[in-house]
Amino acid sequence: MAYQVYFQTLGCKVNSYETAAIAKLLAEEGFVETESCENADVYVINTCAVTGEADRKSRQMIRRAKRLAPHAVVVAMGCHTQMCRDDEGADIVVGTDDRPALIPLLKERLKIQDGEKNRDDLDAGTRFFEYGSVNYQENTRAVVKIEDGCNNFCTYCIIPYSRGRVRSRSREAILSEIRDMAGKGYREFVITGIHLCSFEKELGRDSMALGELLSEISAIDGVERIRLGSLEPSCMTPELIEVLKKIPQICPHFHLSLQSGSDTVLKRMNRKYDTGVFRRVAADLRSAFPDVSLTTDMICGFPGETDIEHHESCAFAREIGFTHVHVFPFSPREGTKAWNMDGKIDGTVKAERTAELRGISDEMERKRAEEFVGKNVEVLLERQLDDGTWEGYCREYIRVIVTPDQALQAGMIVRVNVSGTKDFSVIGSVSRE
Repeated sequence: MAYQVYFQTLGCKVNSYETAAIAKLLAEEGFVETESCENADVYVINTCAVTGEADRKSRQMIRRAKRLAPHAVVVAMGCHTQMCRDDEGADIVVGTDDRPALIPLLKERLKIQDGEKNRDDLDAGTRFFEYGSVNYQENTRAVVKIEDGCNNFCTYCIIPYSRGRVRSRSREAILSEIRDMAGKGYREFVITGIHLCSFEKELGRDSMALGELLSEISAIDGVERIRLGSLEPSCMTPELIEVLKKIPQICPHFHLSLQSGSDTVLKRMNRKYDTGVFRRVAADLRSAFPDVSLTTDMICGFPGETDIEHHESCAFAREIGFTHVHVFPFSPREGTKAWNMDGKIDGTVKAERTAELRGISDEMERKRAEEFVGKNVEVLLERQLDDGTWEGYCREYIRVIVTPDQALQAGMIVRVNVSGTKDFSVIGSVSRE
């Protein structure tokens, strides 16, 4: 009998990658993925814990699974369950450090006999659990996880507790997966992890280890674009930026995690940089990549944040000129230092500050799109829209709507003459040059 398994994923790219990895391992055991949760024998929820809302939604999804698929074995895994194992109500609960236990536990629950694997295979959370080559993609971009865990312990963040300390994937496994995906026709690779710049930190390496890895990835046949996940400003040394500059496949789009544009707030957050460091990194990247796009995350309403500190954040965002800012109201996480900090910000004030910063982000994003009018850009096509136009992203990670005058298909890379804008996107036609 082939058991049917349904997957639901909350949270980040790393979670999505790990869901695909578990799906691959279950497929190797004879399980069949289904898109209908009602008919599933197994219902897997990959949870998130990055905010209080993510925690709440994770609990809600577990309860919902029991209602939608009352006869299924409900599995809860991931960051939320790493922190809250005792009150989930799922049939099987695994976190992030014992995720390899899922398959033997599931087989035990379903009474599947297997003499080759047992529960002694558990990963202790001190090494990178290798899934093998995972065919996970985000539209036409292949996503590759190279690292897990974080050692920074920012005062607001639960991730070091839910994911554990830094542990890196072997270079051999990373390069093998990319060769496999390139052989299947993928041309853009998104390199992701919980703390990318800490790749091989547990081996005593600094961020230049990431630069070396990216150079090795760029030498693989078929790799035409390399896009990086979130990067810590303190790790972006002039030496690393110089390495990135010399790799032609590196996309000139960098997501630098800022969190606040106020030095006093950054200090309370236990971030490892100040606005001066961030300003230097932004300048170095603009020098190395003249048309670079910079995106970031920022938190509004951190404990003790004054009106002056909020205005400093807004002014700094404008100064840097981000392409986009992911703005979040502060969400207290039990178990972090910020949970007990004085100076909690009223919810109405948080919402007002969040709206103001999002408005600034929208202004910058529209301005950035306008800068591309009249330019010729390289676009990786992702999907055809209902009106017949195509959607894709240029190397600078601007959404491009392409009017076709020839046969196009997903995964093609075409040159596009940009003629106008639409909200935060640009519009153009395929270049004949």
